[in-house]
Amino acid sequence: MNRGKKTCEVLKSVRKQIAEANGIPYTPAECSFERECTGTCPNCERERQYIEAQLCKKQKAGNALKIIGVAAGVTAMVACQEAKAQENVENIAAVQQKFEWDSYEYIFARRLPEYIIAQWDEMAEFVSLFPNDTFLVVGHTDCRGSLKYNRKLSQVRADWVRRYLVEKGADPGKIISVGVAYTEPRIPDAQTEAEHYQNRRVTLEFYSKERMKELDDKIQRELESQ
Repeated sequence: MNRGKKTCEVLKSVRKQIAEANGIPYTPAECSFERECTGTCPNCERERQYIEAQLCKKQKAGNALKIIGVAAGVTAMVACQEAKAQENVENIAAVQQKFEWDSYEYIFARRLPEYIIAQWDEMAEFVSLFPNDTFLVVGHTDCRGSLKYNRKLSQVRADWVRRYLVEKGADPGKIISVGVAYTEPRIPDAQTEAEHYQNRRVTLEFYSKERMKELDDKIQRELESQ
């Protein structure tokens, strides 16, 4: 099996795991793409859009997603890996810009539950695939409480995940953590506890100076508005 087909099969497996974890009916179609499929051929794209649409419906209904990797992000990360292998700079930048990995689980305790460890191990494994890249771990909170309190809390969340990734072998110089409080809600104007839950998260992203400036600017605007 060539590398492109192998990537396609991995993505089908990932989509199936996401679907099963969230109760979404899904049967992977056999890839009949004539050229080398890297997970972005028409069939794979339709499957990705279907999974993403179903996840979106569940999210809008207030159902917490049961997996940390969002389908679009998982597809993007493997496509990015293929783009790097082909040294296509424009494709790399485009895919990296779209990538975001969410984690909604937080239990600040000396001993983490096994299901959280499994999720964070998955994230650490992904980071290990890109040893030459720098990542940004961004902590988020819901909108309740002061900006000062939530900035501190979101930073603690980001630092917690960063520390775990480093303990799993990530280069500490390539994992940057930042807390942005409630300035980037997944669900704006959240009202229910389920909606607040989805805003309390950590995102893993590819680092860029532009992204850091964007986050800093949002915090600054929030400070100026108070």
